[in-house]
Amino acid sequence: MPAEDRMVKRFRRSAAGYDEQLPSDIRTPQTLRRTLDYLLDKVIGGDERLATVHKYVWDRTRGIRNDFSIQQVSKPEDVKIAVECYERIARFHILSLHQLANPDNLWEGENFDAHQDREQLNNTLLSLLYYYDDHRQHIDFPNEGEFRAYCIIFELQSQNPDLEDRVQSWPEHLLNDKRVKTALKLYKAAGNTLFDQGPLRPMEAFAIAQNNSSSFWNLLASNAVPYIMACVSEIYFGPVRFAALDALWHSAKSAPAGQQAKSRDWSLADLTAYLRFDTEEETKDFCGAFDLDFTTDNNTEYLDPTSNSAVNLDRAYLHPYMSRDHFLIAQ
Repeated sequence: MPAEDRMVKRFRRSAAGYDEQLPSDIRTPQTLRRTLDYLLDKVIGGDERLATVHKYVWDRTRGIRNDFSIQQVSKPEDVKIAVECYERIARFHILSLHQLANPDNLWEGENFDAHQDREQLNNTLLSLLYYYDDHRQHIDFPNEGEFRAYCIIFELQSQNPDLEDRVQSWPEHLLNDKRVKTALKLYKAAGNTLFDQGPLRPMEAFAIAQNNSSSFWNLLASNAVPYIMACVSEIYFGPVRFAALDALWHSAKSAPAGQQAKSRDWSLADLTAYLRFDTEEETKDFCGAFDLDFTTDNNTEYLDPTSNSAVNLDRAYLHPYMSRDHFLIAQ
């Protein structure tokens, strides 16, 4: 028999043939918060693996957001509850992307759609930003800096190349928030001129582009970056590594052909450390995606610059190492 005390309203998409939801079907903000407490504390915090319960929680949290959206809450206490719920749901999606995008964390027969998770994370963050902006004069949001920081990092794949201008319009307390400052440092370090931004042509390069992968990795490993911010940054590890590899490869290719063939500048171990991979096999797989091979000399493997004769590395092969789905965050 179904346990009624454990039943949670599922999400239902608006569509032709469905009646509008009755007011009695819409849960109050207080009920929605209790529902989220149950989902996060009992379902995810229970004995089941995240991969097992993820789809269920994904659907029910979407239903929670839908009930908030229909109500258009405006009372300060209700807005505070809505923002708290949206923030917790956003963290759920971020942690899911970190845990379940790794195939090693999935058992046979289990699937995880990173695109759908990112889409719902995007929608959650957009709603949060609207709440922050619409109620700024009346309500203090202690976690706004945290989520503004996440949105800055997501701008690494944005269609809007004017992040610096938009950030300057934020309130002073956000500009001085240490999480926002850290996110801006990560954004600047990871920014490069390889990936243009903008929905129109001609596309524009990053306004702030240091292409400093070492600074990016060092900052990421420091105490300045909280765990969830690191999970957000992980989405862009592929592009950061590609930009570093591309710069290294172009430097090696600038030498005469005969010197390239004798190059022993980058051993597999050195390159693994430089690209911050955990294993040398991961480094070889990544380089192999761009037709870069290694040569062996005295039992040591070295990157062979001559293995790829192209003028530029083909960014199309970067796809397995990142998701280039749009992340349009209106800040």
